[in-house]
Amino acid sequence: MSIAASASVLPSALAPLAVIAATYLAAAATPGPNMMLVGHVAAGRSRGAGLAAAAGVAAGTLIWLVLSLAGIGLLMQQAGDVYRLLRLVGAAYLVFVGVRMLLAGWRGPAGAAQGRAATAPRGRSPFVLGLLTNLTNPKSAVFWTSVFMVVLPARIGLGFEVALVAVILSLAFLWYGFVAVAFSTAAVRRSYAAAARWLDGATGLIMIGLGLKLADEVRREIAA
Repeated sequence: MSIAASASVLPSALAPLAVIAATYLAAAATPGPNMMLVGHVAAGRSRGAGLAAAAGVAAGTLIWLVLSLAGIGLLMQQAGDVYRLLRLVGAAYLVFVGVRMLLAGWRGPAGAAQGRAATAPRGRSPFVLGLLTNLTNPKSAVFWTSVFMVVLPARIGLGFEVALVAVILSLAFLWYGFVAVAFSTAAVRRSYAAAARWLDGATGLIMIGLGLKLADEVRREIAA
């Protein structure tokens, strides 16, 4: 390929990459389970724990992205009952996490102190917690598939796929890493410690609400 031809191909590859990256950042910046989790872990435990949770969320994003490139997201959309079941599992997990956080806040300062890991069963690392929170949301695969159907050209090469994975993985860790750092600052941690009981409870209620919202979406689909 000549230099002129290469120059003409580059903008056509950069344009969809930029659109996908911007779409992902907009979606990631919208408050949801991933952001709630990373912020809660960073403020309640430590900056390192928050960054580990952010890495787990980024790893989950990587898995959904690769699966979507392989066509799993489209398959999920077509296999309606399987997709609904996966979403119900995700909803149940969010409710489970929310209930544990709510109970930690209900027990008061002692329960909240013991419940810094209340967002996960005993022994689970922040990384695994972030990974599971992301992976139990199969809507991620459908999100990526929908974006790809709208933005990607009919034919994409391996080089573009590698670049896409690298860009999205970097953005995922940078964004959620920023959330972890922001929520682990001394001022935020002091405020969090002072209101730990109420913040644990509020965060738990939000997680429960997100899980119930997802379950209600499935219920409405079945009813329709």
